[in-house]
This record gives sequence, structure tokens and C-alpha cells, in this order.
Amino acid sequence: MKKTLYASIALIFFANPLFIAPARADFELGALYYEKGNFEKAFKEFLDDAKLGDHDAQYNLGAMYYRGEHVAKDKALAYAWMLLATQEPTYKSEGLAEKIFQKLNAAEQKSAQEKYQAIVAEYSDQAVEKRITPNFTGKSLTVKDNRIIKSVNPIFPQSMIKEGVSATVDITYTIDKNGFTRDHVLTYSPSKNFTRATIEALRQYQYEPTIVNGKPVDVNGFRLRMNYRVGNMNFSKTKIAQIVDELREKAKTGGQDDKIGFAYFLESIPSLRSDYELVDNPNEWYVNAANQGSGAASFFLGRNILYGKMCQQDNAQSMAWLLKAAKQGVSDAQYMLALESFSGVQFEKNEEKGFYWLEKAAANSDAAKIRYAWVLATHPKDELRNGGKALTYLEGFDGDYPDKQSLYQTQAAVAAENGDFKQALKWQEKALDDAGKIKLPTTIIEQRLGSYTNKTAWREEI
Repeated sequence: MKKTLYASIALIFFANPLFIAPARADFELGALYYEKGNFEKAFKEFLDDAKLGDHDAQYNLGAMYYRGEHVAKDKALAYAWMLLATQEPTYKSEGLAEKIFQKLNAAEQKSAQEKYQAIVAEYSDQAVEKRITPNFTGKSLTVKDNRIIKSVNPIFPQSMIKEGVSATVDITYTIDKNGFTRDHVLTYSPSKNFTRATIEALRQYQYEPTIVNGKPVDVNGFRLRMNYRVGNMNFSKTKIAQIVDELREKAKTGGQDDKIGFAYFLESIPSLRSDYELVDNPNEWYVNAANQGSGAASFFLGRNILYGKMCQQDNAQSMAWLLKAAKQGVSDAQYMLALESFSGVQFEKNEEKGFYWLEKAAANSDAAKIRYAWVLATHPKDELRNGGKALTYLEGFDGDYPDKQSLYQTQAAVAAENGDFKQALKWQEKALDDAGKIKLPTTIIEQRLGSYTNKTAWREEI
């Protein structure tokens, strides 16, 4: 079920006279531009999304052609795009495309039908599905990551050793522009003890930063699996094959959760046995689950395509799946779209999109809340900073948040932006102390501390 109502900028009422008026309230990015009267950007957003199979965007594109907003009036194209949007039952029941068609003369109707045939061949649901389905390749789940400068083994929780408990923990994270790990998000863990031990180790990792156009940037979507084993616990090839067979049968007959569960287990196998040869490709099962409406599967698929994980790397395909997930309210997808839009590593650099998706993600993601507060407090452009708003996103956080460095330094930056340099120094000193405990380089932390000591708020390009 969608968590948001997708935007439709116009309803056509075939009364006398003919007119178009704004309709639904929860606008997406293109409709936000439209609402502000920026028809050029609105048209571009609608066109991009329409080509990815978004029915609302297809309808809105038709409305703009009908009215001649940013483009010359073209009722034939308006009809074609609106008819394409009727793949969504709501638009079909409204019958607006047919009403437009009936108002065209014979020559215009012929042109409209020809334009529709060209559009439907390229952008029907079936055509889009074929275009964004990845090219499944190979048996390897290895992805080329940033070079690790420093890694630390986790400390096995004593209480778990006594109980003889083994575990696997999965964490996704960001490598920031300084090569530190941030935004530690738990994907799977059997207990808080194992989660805490894994994140505490990962916080000490250091990488070579990603460089784009000569500048270091943040990159999201990295994944770490930590295995905790007691005694001689081992998964034989026979045991793994048995589990695979059982999960495959459930996935064939079950719903989207069974398909995601099977795909996820397939991705975990290399951490259990490096010599086990995969027969199934997890991405195929993510596609099946995503096509049944799973936003989580769309996110996992988009992330795997972005990094070429058992499929051909393709930015356009990745964007399509991440957008599907983001529009279903998957905050991880929204956050990844935000960071990629800010950095320009894989997708086109676009700060407006970055702000849009970051605010969306911040509604449900702690990592996004802290990142959004940081951007609102430190952005170099005066018109984009908002210290008061940044402060509201930090309410409720305390010292238990796993990514202490991000939390402490954001608390400091927000306090400084609001003129409270006493609090800024307090939080930045906590960040410095924490960095010392986990043996992280402190150069940038000290620079920010010096800025607050001089009663100067921190400014930083995204």
C-alpha cells in the first residue's frame, strides 16, 4: 500500500468553458515545481518519471501538453500521455483521455492515435518493466569497494559466549568524504549485544574516500556482514543446499516476503561458505517480489544494480527501482537518492533533489534526520540554512545513538548556527573525546572546534 498519494497537478472538467484546476494535495517533486510556477523543471521531472512508468507523471505530462505549459500546446500528445496513464485504474475510470479525443477533429484524432502508438510501444508498463529488469550476470556477490585503510575486529559479547550463541549481523553504512563510516543502519541482528559490538567495530574503520571531479564525496549503500561463531559451528555444503531448496520452494508459492527472504539468504551464503556455488540469482527473486509490490525488494534491487552485484551495473535501472521504493515510503531508498543527488557519484548532481529526498527520508530515518539537520546548519548558502528547523530534527536523540560522531558533531554545528557556542563547544569536545577513544584522526574535528571557539558557525559544501 502506498504511504503517499502521488501528485496529479490537474483535473479536466468538460463543462463550458473547458478548464483545468489543481487537485490532489501531496505533491511529488515535479508537482512542487509546478505549484511554484516553474514549468520547465516540472516538465523535466514529469518526463523523467513518465519514462520510468509513473502513471501520475504521465497524466501530468499530458495536462501540461494540453495547456501548453513550457511546451507548445499539443492536444494529440496530451491525449497520448493521458491514455497511457489509464494503465492506472483511477485514471481509466475518469475517462479524461477519451473526452479529449472526442473534441479533436478527424486529422487530429489520427495524429493522436499515431502518437499514442509510439508512446505505448516505448513506455507501457510492459515496455518499462522489460527495460528496467537487470541483466543477471555471474555467480559472484563481490562488489569493488573503497580501499580499507583500517579495519577492526569486533569484540565478541561475553554474555553471548557464555550462552554459546552464534550470530550474523548485517549493517549498511555510508563512507563519508573523510573516509569515516557514518549512518550505521541495522539490516539484521539477533540481539542488541551483537549489534552494539558490530557498530562499535565499524565506527573505527577508515577508507580511502571516493573522489568525484577532484573532490571527496559521501557514498551511501555499503554493507558489512559480521559473523560471530562459537566453537566449531559450521554450515556444510549439504546443509546450505537443503536450506536453499526449502526456501526456494516457499518463494515459488509464497508471497513477496518469502521471495525477499530467499533472496536475502542467497546473499548471505558467501559469509557462511566461500566455496559454495550459487545457482539462483538473488536479484531475480527481488524482481519477483518488487513486481508484487514490495518496496523493500525494489530498494535491495536498486542498490544491487547501482553497484553491479550479480547483475550488470546500470544507473538508469537503479534509479528506476530506487524511485519505486522511495515513492512507496522506503526511507533507505529516499536517503540513498538524497546522498547520490548531493554527491553526483552515480546520478546527476542536483541539490534540489537532494533536499527533497532528504526531507522525505528524515520523516522515518534517524540517519536522515541527523544528516538533514547537518545540511540545514552548515550549508554555505544563507537561503538554504535554517538553524531553527535543524534543531527540531535533533529532538529526542541522546548518547545511545550508534553513530556518535555524526550525532555529536551535528549537535555542535546546529548549536553554533543558532548562536549557542557554549553548547557547540560541549558537543564538539564530546566528538573529539569519542574520536580519541576509537583512535580516529581528529584533524577535521579540531578544525571545527577551533571555529566554535572563535564563535564562528561551521560552513561546508555538500
